[in-house]
Amino acid sequence: MHPTRPRPRSTGAPAPSRRHLLGAGLVAAGVPLLGGCFGLGDTTGLVLEQPGGDVPEQFKDRQRVVIWSSYTEHNAEVIQANLDAFHEEQDDIFCEVQIFDSYEGVESKLAASLQARQVPDIAVLSDVIWNRFYLAETLEPLTGYFDDSFGTDSFHDRFLAEGTVKDDIWWIPFGRSTPLFYYNREVFAAAGLPDRAPETYTEYAEWGRELAGFTFEGNEVAMRGYIGGDDWYFQGSIWAFGGAYSDGLTMTLTTDESIAALEYDRAFIHDDNSGYLAADAKGDFVSGACASVLESTGSLSGIKEAATFDFGCGFLPREEGAGVPTGGGGLSIMKYASEQRKQAAWEVIKYLSSGEASVNWTLGSGYVPTTKAAMESPEIAARAAGDPNYQVAIDQLEIAQGPDVARRYVPETLVEAKDAIQSVYSAGENAEDVLIRMEKELEPAIDRVREKYEQRVGE
Repeated sequence: MHPTRPRPRSTGAPAPSRRHLLGAGLVAAGVPLLGGCFGLGDTTGLVLEQPGGDVPEQFKDRQRVVIWSSYTEHNAEVIQANLDAFHEEQDDIFCEVQIFDSYEGVESKLAASLQARQVPDIAVLSDVIWNRFYLAETLEPLTGYFDDSFGTDSFHDRFLAEGTVKDDIWWIPFGRSTPLFYYNREVFAAAGLPDRAPETYTEYAEWGRELAGFTFEGNEVAMRGYIGGDDWYFQGSIWAFGGAYSDGLTMTLTTDESIAALEYDRAFIHDDNSGYLAADAKGDFVSGACASVLESTGSLSGIKEAATFDFGCGFLPREEGAGVPTGGGGLSIMKYASEQRKQAAWEVIKYLSSGEASVNWTLGSGYVPTTKAAMESPEIAARAAGDPNYQVAIDQLEIAQGPDVARRYVPETLVEAKDAIQSVYSAGENAEDVLIRMEKELEPAIDRVREKYEQRVGE
């Protein structure tokens, strides 16, 4: 088995100056309890205070909007540039971005701030976090804010549907992605492998066995560096094998199909010596330590900048069927902001999701287009024409889907899933035993959210 590989080099952009960095060192001390109302008591007509911050003198007379964002470094600069343009184009609203270090950083601070009776106006929430605040009844329904100038048809239908529950929209798509199959064309060519992504996981395993022990430019190259800190990729492969985390809130981890997906990974790593649990899979790929990696579409720009070799992208492998999970973040308005703040927050969302701002965000961030204006823009068409890998990311959206219910509404699922895949990837534990244990560990968590889920979502 290949050992866990050290990081060969950093692939991140230099850290820019930031307006606020509130999330440094912020670590969630366990999973927030989102089943209640955060000790708010009677919430009828409740309005919570806005977080403090800095308002430049020239904007003192405007309605202030606060966004809590997980976008850092370059992506923070792209958002700020769009907001600077927004501030120039109108004179009623000032929007301040307060930055945290991750989606989990926003989640933890938001849970704490609700208990402290304080709330931002807009929160950037991930695809597996916003649902929990929806269950806790802390998000504003957004359907009624749309009008003829900015309708629901502004967005990619698949993404908008993910933020819709019981015919109301609660989460607006913004920085969305899917995983892609990245491969080193030079290694594949030297090993005699086809210049494409494998069509199936079975074919991927066959190629991995062909590559086992292969050296390129004096270094041994593994087929795949596995990511153990994020179960997003396993969500996709479990679908590809015909399994799922859950059917509604009924867990389905111990079906033959679900077990087969994790057993495949165990055999790929421990029997075939084709893969390994990487400390930094993306870094290993750009350094040439592994010949392929499953990584986000949002990583495409960074990999392109860092890699010194020719690489290609393809759809994720199939097996019994397709298995492509959507991921990334979106924008929600908080229920307990004042009506003036909520209306101003909507104007900010409308601006960021329209016209040039939407195109600038898509091109600058590397995320896939979420609005039809961006999708159909000449700038995006030119990017796709100039980089076939980017077109792959757009095309794969047609077979992508949102996360299983257990991942969306039961916070402990992600914690248990990461433990499960790491046990198999690192220690080679039996896949069936691990998934039986995971399902059993999740029973109390599922029971805790079941009543609220049935009330707010239903089957």
